[in-house]
Amino acid sequence: MNTEKKDVATLIELLKMAAERWPHVETDHVLQSDLFHEDLSLLEMWPEACRRTGAGKREFPPAVIKLWKQRLGRTN
Repeated sequence: MNTEKKDVATLIELLKMAAERWPHVETDHVLQSDLFHEDLSLLEMWPEACRRTGAGKREFPPAVIKLWKQRLGRTN
C-alpha cells in the first residue's frame, strides 16, 4: 500500500476513534479552545490508529496539521 493510501486509511480509523470518544452534539458555536483540545487528542491517538490499520509507525500527515492551523487562524 502506498504512503497516501496508508495515511487515508489511518485518518479514517482516527476519525472513527474520535467519534467513539466524542459523540458530537450539533451546536452553532464551538469554542476555539475545544477545537484545539480535540486536535491535540487526535495527535495523541495517531499511534493507536496506525497500529489498528497496520500502517506501522508513521508521521502525522503535515497537510492535516496545515488545515488545522488554518481553521484556528494560524498560517505557520
